[in-house]
Amino acid sequence: MTWVRKGRIFSPADHPDWAGTHAQVPTALVLPDRVRIFYADRNGAGKSYTTYLDVDRRDPGIVLYHHKAPILPFGAPGTFDDDGVMPSYALRHQGLVYLYYSGWNRGMTVPYRNSVGIAVSDDDGATFRRLYEGPVLERTPTEPYIAVTPTILKEGSQWRMWYISGMRWVEVEGRYEPVYVIKYAFSEDGINWIRPNLLCIPPSHDEEAFSHPTVIKDGDRYRMWYCFRNSRDYRDGSGAYRIGYSESADGLKWTRMDELHGLAVASEGWDSTMTCYPFVLSIDGRTVMFYNGNGFGRTGFGYAVLEED
Repeated sequence: MTWVRKGRIFSPADHPDWAGTHAQVPTALVLPDRVRIFYADRNGAGKSYTTYLDVDRRDPGIVLYHHKAPILPFGAPGTFDDDGVMPSYALRHQGLVYLYYSGWNRGMTVPYRNSVGIAVSDDDGATFRRLYEGPVLERTPTEPYIAVTPTILKEGSQWRMWYISGMRWVEVEGRYEPVYVIKYAFSEDGINWIRPNLLCIPPSHDEEAFSHPTVIKDGDRYRMWYCFRNSRDYRDGSGAYRIGYSESADGLKWTRMDELHGLAVASEGWDSTMTCYPFVLSIDGRTVMFYNGNGFGRTGFGYAVLEED
């Protein structure tokens, strides 16, 4: 099985009259006749805000609608998301769309801090309101740095989450860079999470960082895609993000298999120096990945389809 690139869907540079500088972390929700893709743009002050576009369900390369305004305001001054709101995962629950999002604000000793919030929608994600002003995933005594970018599966009455947890900040050429890994949590209501401090995928070296896991259940196995990078020369350099892959029988112990179903960079074009922030889901029997390319989403996002043997 291999990923077949289908091309770029959206680039903010093509819409300078209303788009900002980025289109990061594409997060998809399947609707009856279309797929709604939430993503994070950035304004002139560098703050991330969430908006969306709709693509054709049969051909995600066809854009049906651009939403040209934020769907959620920044948090109140002093809250966890007063500098940025970035989508992570969307699902339906009790007649609402739940959007788990990464909130961030600027730091003093390190560049930023991240936490996870929830917003809800009663109109298929056209508008949202915060469920709480505070985060549902935050730093803890055993995870003191970052808790962010969850992917979620509901299995019976249990909610299962895989998310990014910060390990430390390392100083590289006078700048602090975050090192983070993928951990696991579970819940009975999707709001209060039990976090056993379980490391899912051991890093291959001390300065490897993972981001944006996405998990699907496929028969008797769990499949996870994520991106990984070095802490050095990773801004479109030799250590830049690549999309990797792991499998698990129980969702807890994972076998890393990056070469099998990951996504390397292209030979040229918008995703030739970086592939990152995958979001994988099934659409009408096809396994589809939406993902970012160069510049952490500065060149927009595209999609690929998993071709079965």
